[in-house]
Amino acid sequence: MKQNSKKLSIILAMSMLWMMSFAQKAITGSVKDANGEPLIGVSISAGSSHGTVTDVDGHFSLKDVSPSTILKFSYVGYNTQELKVGNQNNINVILQSSYESLDEVVVVGYGVMKKRDLSGSISQLKPKDITAVPTTNVLESLQGKIAGLDMTPSSGAVGAGFSFNVRGNRSLTASNAPLILVDGIAYGSDITINPNDIESIEVLKDASTTAIYGSRGANGVIIITTKKGKEGKTKVEFNAYAGPVMKTRMPETMNAQQNVDFQREALVAAGSYTDDSAFLTSEQQELLRQGVSIDWLDLVMQSGFTQNYQASISGGTERTQASFSLDYQNEKGLLRGDQLNRYGGRLNITHKLANALEVGASMHLNYRNQNSSPSGAYHYARTYSPLAKPYNEDGSINRLPLYGSSSTSVNLLVDQNKDNYLNETKAYRLFGTGYLSWNIVKRLNYRTNLGIDLQSTTQGLFQGINSSFAQGNSNRAYAQKTETHNNGYTWENILTYSNDFGVHHLTAMVGHSMSKGHYESLSADGKGFAFDAAQYHNLTSAEADKNISSSLTESSMISYFGRIYYKLLDKYMLTLTMRADGSSVLAEGNKWGYFPSVAGAWRLKEENFLKNVDAVSDLKLRLSYGLSGNSAVSAYQTTGGLNQTYYDWNGTAAYGYRPYGLANKDLKWEKTRVLNFGIDYGMFNNRLYATIDLYKTWTSDLLLPMLLPGHTGFDQVISNIGKTETKGIDITITGAIVDKKDFKWNADLTMGHTKEKIVSINSDQDDELNGWFIGQPTQVYYDYHKIGIWQSNEEAEAAKYGQKPGDIKVEDVNHDGQITPEADRMIIGQRTPKLTLGFNNKLQYKAWELDFFLYGRFGHTVINNFKRGFIRSGWQNQSVYDYWTPTNPTNDMPRPLYGDNNPLYASTLGYEKGDFVKIKDITLAYNVPLKAISKIGLSRLRIYGTMKNFFTFSGVSDYDPEGNGSIYYPITKELVFGVNVAF
Repeated sequence: MKQNSKKLSIILAMSMLWMMSFAQKAITGSVKDANGEPLIGVSISAGSSHGTVTDVDGHFSLKDVSPSTILKFSYVGYNTQELKVGNQNNINVILQSSYESLDEVVVVGYGVMKKRDLSGSISQLKPKDITAVPTTNVLESLQGKIAGLDMTPSSGAVGAGFSFNVRGNRSLTASNAPLILVDGIAYGSDITINPNDIESIEVLKDASTTAIYGSRGANGVIIITTKKGKEGKTKVEFNAYAGPVMKTRMPETMNAQQNVDFQREALVAAGSYTDDSAFLTSEQQELLRQGVSIDWLDLVMQSGFTQNYQASISGGTERTQASFSLDYQNEKGLLRGDQLNRYGGRLNITHKLANALEVGASMHLNYRNQNSSPSGAYHYARTYSPLAKPYNEDGSINRLPLYGSSSTSVNLLVDQNKDNYLNETKAYRLFGTGYLSWNIVKRLNYRTNLGIDLQSTTQGLFQGINSSFAQGNSNRAYAQKTETHNNGYTWENILTYSNDFGVHHLTAMVGHSMSKGHYESLSADGKGFAFDAAQYHNLTSAEADKNISSSLTESSMISYFGRIYYKLLDKYMLTLTMRADGSSVLAEGNKWGYFPSVAGAWRLKEENFLKNVDAVSDLKLRLSYGLSGNSAVSAYQTTGGLNQTYYDWNGTAAYGYRPYGLANKDLKWEKTRVLNFGIDYGMFNNRLYATIDLYKTWTSDLLLPMLLPGHTGFDQVISNIGKTETKGIDITITGAIVDKKDFKWNADLTMGHTKEKIVSINSDQDDELNGWFIGQPTQVYYDYHKIGIWQSNEEAEAAKYGQKPGDIKVEDVNHDGQITPEADRMIIGQRTPKLTLGFNNKLQYKAWELDFFLYGRFGHTVINNFKRGFIRSGWQNQSVYDYWTPTNPTNDMPRPLYGDNNPLYASTLGYEKGDFVKIKDITLAYNVPLKAISKIGLSRLRIYGTMKNFFTFSGVSDYDPEGNGSIYYPITKELVFGVNVAF
């Protein structure tokens, strides 16, 4: 009997094996678009590293496939499609263009949702948009692509970042920058992650989406999600670009003859001119006769260069997926000595320990070595006389190249030598996240996240015995070294329940978060060193002015949060959110803040009266209201503190301590209430799609200085006393303008209009000192209004105001015959734009691609600091402008001024209308056909060239208005060439 059972078991096992073997089969098929054209290179995965791609005719074949296998078809620009094999041997698939897929997943706070289910205001950037234009800072890819997000470069220097805000400014003294998260953990604005490593970027703009971040969410939230390995065939990619960096528009400096004419006019106007020897030395006169005209800008500037290389490998099995990448970035700036090298590595891995248990980790290591050019080199090069001798006869640098009153000025080129000047930064950063996800029971998930951010920076400054610094400091060298450590730790626990009950859907999430920040610094400096060789590494040998300072700051926060999402009939949606933050930086009684929000949405397209209207493919109304905060209170700000001081008792110093600030234990976070109404509207299968959001914000408890009576012993104390309001509209329109077999044209238009105003401040009175005015935007220019230049026929009228022909004429606002700061100053303009526009275009003809992007900012005022500095001194070689003389009665610039003092109202010269439109970038690319590269093992080869920031249209004619007239470093443009390769 036992033997018969054993035989039967063997027979059954062999039968099952035979049946399984029989079930495995080979399938073939094709993939085409809606026009019936074959799609080349479509990725087809059958799970567990089993997959293929379509050939040049759109055909594919797969072996060893079972009837239960799910095939996944994915292709850039098309909706992903999944099919079960079943009993089919030949599968033909038609992929639909993804004009605007409502089933795409969008990252929200502590979770993900389909775009169709959103009730809040979120904008998303996909990988193809993030990497469309080569950049060293991934945040640059957001400029003009997100409605309501305003961004400007902080400088043209290497490694420089951006200043930005979402939907205007709300705070007067605190930061208006949004919270930036990478894989759910706070990161900061210095994003060192390579754009090719990023899967998506979401920008959260209304309270429904930002309230979940509580005291950190008032200024909007930017969520960056990095790429993870995917199940299937191992994928290897290499991306590289390189090219020259050049200066954009900037004012010319005077040549030698123009500078001499300028100085002569200054003396003539002052009545002091006899002949040119009054302002030119004999050496300068000789140089002028020889035709010498030194361009100091040309000597301190260089041709810049940028290059970036990134390689990655990713893939995985059904249980384990991984992604690994390395990148290197090198930038050479426009000013000599400006150099940056950055090295990065990233590892992301996920693993299924069991069907219900998954773990994962992501680690990013970055090292930056940066050397900065001498401070102010660009500015000072504009002030040096062109009648100079920068080099000696033997080619060495002439230490004192100028003559006359500037004869003691040290040659700018001295500090171009690293032996004389060194300003370098070495920074390490380890940023990592880890998680465990457990499906406790069906539809109930527990997830715990751990995040670390460890930053260590060393900054060294050395100015040697031959530096320009030593010239004015008893020929003594100077050195300084600063060490900083900035570490952050986050632990989160999240429980999520999701279920469908017939026509009802419910998702509920609760969570707990703990975070801690630790910052410490140590700095030492000194003057006078026996040897320059040690630079800033031997500060103990300093002979004089030795100083040492240190600081330590710690803070922590505990948070509880939750969200309930309810959907009925796939058309009515309700979202309730709450977060409670408890912070160590606030005093007892104010440590906790509570941030609720509510949002609703109605998908009208699902109603019977629109369901069968083919022209309308989507229509949804959204409404949200909620509260978020600005965690602007710094550590220890509520406690006051003591500073060391001393009193001189008959020549003897008696040391003690005194309070340096009055404690305010009532300080709390600034709070912002946001009301948002939105419309999502799609037509023609979402080929044309528009998102419109109207919003208004009310910010209260602004952190402002409150004046104190004299008996307190203090002038002021920081208190929560101000209010601001903003309102505006965000519009995003996407469209597939042309969608033919060989030619496609897709375009995106974004627009953001914002209006700010201060509602109340201290004592409800304008604060002219800080530039805060009730009813006006948060950042304005307050000054006299220049209406021209006094002309020769107005000499008598000018004299009434104590001025002469050629002087600056400003408006006498109250017509009382005198110009006073109390009566005659006014709001000249606002610093932030009222309107931003972006127009992105992608054209494709067969294997060729042409992308171009237009960007504009309107309704703001900029300061042309070149014009302000033009008349600062008649002896400086400033920019060439149309200045007034009796024979040139211009109303642009005043007469040359003798001496070093500014004329009256010199500040009024710089205000200009800052409106501009740029062709921000143009990219021409060629995708080498798969048929030509598949034989050498490649699945993609894209070669491209990009022009960045080459074309600007603006009333500001002589400098890049995006740089706001900075005299310290010009904004740059780039011409780069690159390649994208996939194996």
